[in-house]
Amino acid sequence: MITINLLPEEMRKVESSFKKISFDFKGKEKMLKDIGIVAILVLLSVHVILFFIGLRSQSVSKTQEQNIEKLMPGKKEYDALKAESGVANVKSAAIDSLMANRFSWSRELNSLSDSMVPGIWLTELSYNEKLSEVSVQVKSLAARTGGKKELSRTETKKLNMRYLTISGYASSMGEQGAALVGKFIASMKDNPAFFSDFAEIKLESITTEKVFDQEVMRFKITCLFKT
Repeated sequence: MITINLLPEEMRKVESSFKKISFDFKGKEKMLKDIGIVAILVLLSVHVILFFIGLRSQSVSKTQEQNIEKLMPGKKEYDALKAESGVANVKSAAIDSLMANRFSWSRELNSLSDSMVPGIWLTELSYNEKLSEVSVQVKSLAARTGGKKELSRTETKKLNMRYLTISGYASSMGEQGAALVGKFIASMKDNPAFFSDFAEIKLESITTEKVFDQEVMRFKITCLFKT
């Protein structure tokens, strides 16, 4: 069909501009619609992917929970065995300690037996511990011209002191009885197998008593263990 435009030339230019604007607007509207459709499709795809990922995660989590439930009886048995093993180790350590102490005391008693002198018999052996204040020598270095000098000072410390107490009788009276006790103490000090574990052996007390109508000297000796 032939179209004849009777408008003046200047009006024709305005009309053609409107047509161009209308065409541009329609093109942009179509492009925006296309972009919106693509965005919606992308969002739907992401949502579907996340949905399946969630299902997969739930499945894996459920499987792990089932595996853990299957392992629980074994874990309980392992924990019980571990606890029993710990108790057994403690008992074993205690037994080893007792055996070591038993061996040590056995050696000490044998050495004490070797230190006995005629006219002395023992009635009691006891082991005691007590916290005591002890004076100890402490060494330190002091700066001086030309170098350092070692200084020594006395400090009082509280230490756990261990004692072996020996009680018994001497068959003689007076000076002879006291001499027998002194000889017994000297014999213990001269026996390295016995005295090596002690820092000091001293006479605690000595008194006169009667045993079966016979006068004897009762004594008490304390042996201080080395710290």
